[in-house]
Amino acid sequence: MKIIQHTLQKFLLVVEKIIGLLDGKYTYLEFEEELKKILNELGKEICADVLHELDQSIYKDKSKRKNWVVVQKDCERTITTAFGDITYKRRYYKNKETGEKAYLVDKAAGIQKYERIDAELKADITDLSTILSYQKTTQELKRNGANCNVSRQTVMNTLRKIDNLQTYEKPKTKKEIETLYIEADEDHIHLQNGKPDIVKLIYVHEGKQTITKGRNELKNAVYFSGVYEGEKVEELWKEVWEYIVSTYNEDKIKRIYVSGDGAEWIKFGVKYLPNAVYVLDLFHLQKYITAAIKEDKKTKRELWKAIFKADKQKVNELLTQKYKELELNGTENPVTKCQTYINNNWDGINSYSLYKKEITGCSAESHVSHVLSERLSSRPISWSKVGAHKMAKLRAIKASGILLKDVILKQQYECLKPIEIPKQTIYKAKQQLKKIKSTYENIISLPILQNKKTLTSQAIKSLLLRNAI
Repeated sequence: MKIIQHTLQKFLLVVEKIIGLLDGKYTYLEFEEELKKILNELGKEICADVLHELDQSIYKDKSKRKNWVVVQKDCERTITTAFGDITYKRRYYKNKETGEKAYLVDKAAGIQKYERIDAELKADITDLSTILSYQKTTQELKRNGANCNVSRQTVMNTLRKIDNLQTYEKPKTKKEIETLYIEADEDHIHLQNGKPDIVKLIYVHEGKQTITKGRNELKNAVYFSGVYEGEKVEELWKEVWEYIVSTYNEDKIKRIYVSGDGAEWIKFGVKYLPNAVYVLDLFHLQKYITAAIKEDKKTKRELWKAIFKADKQKVNELLTQKYKELELNGTENPVTKCQTYINNNWDGINSYSLYKKEITGCSAESHVSHVLSERLSSRPISWSKVGAHKMAKLRAIKASGILLKDVILKQQYECLKPIEIPKQTIYKAKQQLKKIKSTYENIISLPILQNKKTLTSQAIKSLLLRNAI
């Protein structure tokens, strides 16, 4: 096993660099750069050694490869890691019963077929790309110390391969709660073909709770997002319902308030979910009323009063009167649009009078801005539908308070077994380490090295230890 030898040799190089720094050979920044190079090289060598030992272990222990026979050996592969490119050789096997062919060491290590990037780096790339552009992600990786050359195309490809991530934590015991709240809205993005598109956002919570004076937050909010068009909208609401039934005792839920701007895909959710009550987001209603009434404060005040009293007739009378007063024609005017919007969403308006004590309001607009727009539409950027869908889902996972990197690594490693190599190999390595430790203790006890620590004594120690290894 070369791991111990490689490790000690590299750390002796570190000692030499420290001596050079203190002896005026390097500036501190130069020393830092040299140290980084040494540790990256050490990381690459150790990873390559571990893969080599694992390949040897699988080959020697036939119980680990029942029915598998070697068809080719020394097959070279290179994968990119945070340390840099690691090149290793392994055996190619064939299963005598099924005819399947595979690199068993790759399977054991969790290295995917045709994958060029290891799981740790893939997780870092994905996590960074949710807050930075693809190009800035590559720059940030290097700034964080990664010794790898990753292009923006690689970042995009990595993102697109991420799939089937766990979007929420399933509780051991289902919660019992009578009222749930769902808020929904959408973000408008630009596609690479020049056309616009919509990214939908839904989040489920248990109401609001006070954090500090004047500041509230949603209780246990979980987010769902993506590009769901046409009939695929049902898939989005199905995800939401699956979360609800896996988290809450659905028999105890009396009402689910669904707040939104009146879009058909949101109203579909009201029909899809049991015990759902539609609530119109007042922010959007206010925009229609402001456009229609403008500076007429008296009419605006009377209109809001009629709305909160659920007096539909009075609302229509006020808007019809305004239409005549402004001498408008046709339907393409703000007054008619406002009247149509109110009539089409009267159920959502009426909910405020029926369930006044339970409705908590809607903050979907600000959540869309924070969860989606911040990455998808606030800057001049165009997306493919696949890219936008993936990004929206990843942003939703993070908004739910889940550590994205941990989820990706868990998905990659949950089916893997701990690495084991022959006990004899481990025993020899421990004996070698014990011998080196004993030699080191003998070296530092030499009389010449017991005096004041000088650069000369440190250099002598380094040379003697190098020979010991």
